[in-house]
Amino acid sequence: MRNPLLGVCLMFTSLVASPVFAQNADADTSQTDPKEKVPKKLQKAYDAYAGNAYTDAIDLLKDALSDAKGRKEKGDVTFKIAESYRHIQDYKNAANYYQRTVKLGYDNKEAQLLYADMLKAQGLYEEALVAYKEYKKMVPTDPRGDVGIESTKQAVEWQNEPSRYAVDNIKSINSRNRDFAVAFGGKMRENDVLIFTSSREESVGGKEDGWTGEEFFDLFITSAERKTRRRRRGAPAQEEKISPADMKWSTPVLLDEEFVNTKAHEGMAVFNSRKKDLYITRCAREDGSKEYICGIYITEQVGQNWKEAERVIIGGDTLANVGHPSLSAEDRFLYFVSDQFTTRGEHDIFVTTYDRRKKMWETPKNLGPAVNTTGEEYYPFMHDNGYLYFSSNGLPGMGGLDVFRIKIGEDGLPEPGAKAENMRAPINSNFNDYALVFQPGGDEVGYLSSNRNERTGDDIFAVMKTPLVFNVQGVITSAKTGLPVPETTVRLEGSDGTSITQVSDKDGYYVFDKEKIKPDVQYELTFEKKKYLSSTSNTTTIGVPLTSFEYIPSDNQFLNVLTVNKVLDPIDVPIVLPDVFFDLGKAFLRPEAKVALDSVVAILNTNPTLVIEMRSHTDYRDSDQSNQKLSQRRADSTVAYLIKKDIDSARLVAMGMGESEPFVIPENYKGYGAGEFPVGARLTEAYIKSLSAEKQEIANQINRRTDFKVLRDDYVPADPSKLPGANAVDVRDILSEKQNETAPPGEIYVLKARESLGIVARKFKINIRDLKQLNGGLRGVRPFEGMQLKVEKDGDYTAWDETHYQVQMRENSYKIIGKKLDIDDDTLEDLNPEIKSKDLKPGLWIKIK
Repeated sequence: MRNPLLGVCLMFTSLVASPVFAQNADADTSQTDPKEKVPKKLQKAYDAYAGNAYTDAIDLLKDALSDAKGRKEKGDVTFKIAESYRHIQDYKNAANYYQRTVKLGYDNKEAQLLYADMLKAQGLYEEALVAYKEYKKMVPTDPRGDVGIESTKQAVEWQNEPSRYAVDNIKSINSRNRDFAVAFGGKMRENDVLIFTSSREESVGGKEDGWTGEEFFDLFITSAERKTRRRRRGAPAQEEKISPADMKWSTPVLLDEEFVNTKAHEGMAVFNSRKKDLYITRCAREDGSKEYICGIYITEQVGQNWKEAERVIIGGDTLANVGHPSLSAEDRFLYFVSDQFTTRGEHDIFVTTYDRRKKMWETPKNLGPAVNTTGEEYYPFMHDNGYLYFSSNGLPGMGGLDVFRIKIGEDGLPEPGAKAENMRAPINSNFNDYALVFQPGGDEVGYLSSNRNERTGDDIFAVMKTPLVFNVQGVITSAKTGLPVPETTVRLEGSDGTSITQVSDKDGYYVFDKEKIKPDVQYELTFEKKKYLSSTSNTTTIGVPLTSFEYIPSDNQFLNVLTVNKVLDPIDVPIVLPDVFFDLGKAFLRPEAKVALDSVVAILNTNPTLVIEMRSHTDYRDSDQSNQKLSQRRADSTVAYLIKKDIDSARLVAMGMGESEPFVIPENYKGYGAGEFPVGARLTEAYIKSLSAEKQEIANQINRRTDFKVLRDDYVPADPSKLPGANAVDVRDILSEKQNETAPPGEIYVLKARESLGIVARKFKINIRDLKQLNGGLRGVRPFEGMQLKVEKDGDYTAWDETHYQVQMRENSYKIIGKKLDIDDDTLEDLNPEIKSKDLKPGLWIKIK
């Protein structure tokens, strides 16, 4: 039996159910005992409801509510009022009447599910979650309760982490009535002519539909009058993409007033690949019937006129109830929607192929459970990128219809194992979002239909994939002093052939802006400054997650600032090579020593004018003379290794230091035995002998070290071509973490509305546990908007901690905090004029200096 609602359901979303709507809701037309005589007023209301005249039915049902007898009949009338409001997209009133129905003890438990759906459709996710959980208690075996709970949780996450797309209302196309479902018209390879569905006053039908209270639907056409706009300064003209919302469109007119548009409903059109044949959906009531029957029709334009549209026969069924046609790129497959054939739910999406011999479309195939659910699926769009875009309220979504996409195989069906992907916010919302189409050749510019504009109902929106842009910037400092190194030459080279040079300013700052940094490129930065070791770092714009970007509304772009700070080693400071250790009394290089010496090879290749002294040290054991000889042999071993690696011997001096220079533990020491000895400890024989046997061995091993010192930087290689250096490598990329390295100041991030610690952790690539530890543990602290967080695990927060204090549990006044810190509470209030004492809460940072 045909669903009497399908006809107009296929036309627009105000008539489709919200997410996971109960299939039996509409079928339950009355719970009144058939033996009882229904009051005339009530029967008239029931008839209007059954005839899909929901706008009229609301007033009639409300008026007849007083005539309903008993809680059962009152519940039935109240439920129908709620259903009527749902069908005309008045979700607030629908929720109100579903709630009343539940309170009346209505037998149909799905009233509670529909109540939750209506809350979700309004974006009231917290309230909806409570309502879904209540339904789960009422009907624990129904999976729709679980789907509602999980999808509501996901909706909140998707709101906080939207996709790259921007969605804007195309006001010059939309009217006060419903406008939706764009198709591309005009000439081949052009996308500036649009055909769409509308119920505006100019429609051919010329009368009001009792369901919608508006005109019948017809197809309209419009074209872009301005195809270009002034590009942003500095941007190449060919790269500037224009949002359809920024273009001026001609006043929409009827596509036709005779053969395409009739007194029935027409809509949801699509051209074939040659833009010759136009497929449309037409829905009409048969004579004497209250049912809408839909079909797909085909027509073509001849000159200025259109041919009479002929019905497309699918699977030999001349009366199949079908609509929403979409053709694959080469017209091989026709996708459509129907409540017939092998339908899984309310309305499913099918695919068929054309039999040229029989001149008919073959028996269709259901796209299966990866697409079709027990709910409703509509508006298929087969894109030339291999994805089918469609709308569903049965798959987990944000409310109402959501847009999904799925990869399609060579047979026209979803690829094995493929899963439908929710297009997320802002394409999807808590409203009905549907009929997403993209221009051929990509997924950057498209059109969406949605009823998110509550003032006008269904409208057409422009969809633009927001550009991802990058800046590479940083500060160059000295490893010796920690001060900025000005006028450092920074050379940027990319895997795409880019080669650009900048010079750092007086503060050691440099930047390569978005015009120079491109997506999907691997970059190497070389830092060069006289009297410093040249060094390099790598960064990439490949595979950077969207959570790492910040949306800049003024520029309509997502910006990711890649910070590459660099600490340069002055050539007048000896550099210790970690892991170049020797066994007691031996001069043979260990395997790990060779790896460390390879870093020296890289340094010398990067700095081809340097002459260095390789210095080897011993511990105090054995005689001074023996230690001197041993250290010289060790130094000779390191130099011999470097010469084997093609380093000119003229650039190398081997110096045995013996035990003459015991190691002194510096601040921030991170080498072998780090943390075992206090800062400033000089590992002399007397000091070491005062330690435990275990620590004595550690100290002696530290003393048995190798370092190098730059003697001069004026060496001229025999081959001058080697002067620029080749395969430059960052010393710290190979040397492990060097002593005395000064960490840059750590960033303080301000929490935005609805952001969780998890979102911040992902944004700064740190796990939540480390994030909490970095911020004092945050035990018992709930995140709040404006909360300041340390977010860089290796950042230096010394200056911040010296001037700020984090409020702890039960510290709810400046007086309590002042007493703890021995600071006058009036002073604290003066330092924090924007924070009143009553506003103090755990996790809040206040100034103390």
